[in-house]
Amino acid sequence: MDVVVRAARPADRAAELLYLSAAPYYAAFAGGAAHARGLLARLYPRPGHTASWEVCRVAVVDGALAGVLAAFPADDGEELARRFVRMTLVRTPPWRLPALLRHLRATAVIAPHPPRGVLYVDALATHPDFRRRGVATALLDEADRMAARAGLPAVALDTGIENRAARALYEHRGFTGRGLRPAPSERAARAIGGSGFVGYVRQRA
Repeated sequence: MDVVVRAARPADRAAELLYLSAAPYYAAFAGGAAHARGLLARLYPRPGHTASWEVCRVAVVDGALAGVLAAFPADDGEELARRFVRMTLVRTPPWRLPALLRHLRATAVIAPHPPRGVLYVDALATHPDFRRRGVATALLDEADRMAARAGLPAVALDTGIENRAARALYEHRGFTGRGLRPAPSERAARAIGGSGFVGYVRQRA
C-alpha cells in the first residue's frame, strides 16, 4: 500500500481528521462534538490559523484521504493560535462563551509549551479505516522533512495523557518525553476535556 503525502488543499475534507486528532479537547472547546466538527469545517478553508489548510499535509491512499498533519514553526504558534481563538469567538453564541473561556484558561495553565526554534506538530490523525498501515509514520516523516526545509533542528508535539496509542507511537519513533502536565483538579480536567498533556520532542537525524 502506497501512502502519498502532499500539501493540503482548501477543498480537502480534512476537518473531520483534525477533529479526530484531539476530539475530547475540541469538543470541550466548542461545547460538544457536533459544534466542534462544524467549527473546524468552517475554519479549515480559511487562512492564517492553527487548523488552516495552509499548515496541513494530508496522506492519501488509493485516492482516499487517510490522514492529516498540521505543523508549523513553534515560534509562529502563539499568533496562529490567537487567530484561531479570535475566529472561534465571533462564531460562538454568547451562551457558550463562559465554557469556552474556562477551557482556554485551563488549557493555558496545563498545556506544555514547545521549545522555541523547532517544528511543532499541532495535529496528527489517521482515518480509522487506514490505521496500522503506516499513515502516521509517513506523516511524521513529512514533519521531519518540513523541519529540514525550514532549517529547524527538531520536531515537537503534545498529546493527551490518556492517549496511550499515540504515546506508544511517538516513543517507538524516537520521541523523548519533555514533561507531563496533569490537570490540577477534576474541574480543570472537565474544562479541557481530559486529564492533561504530555510533551515530546525528537531531534532530526
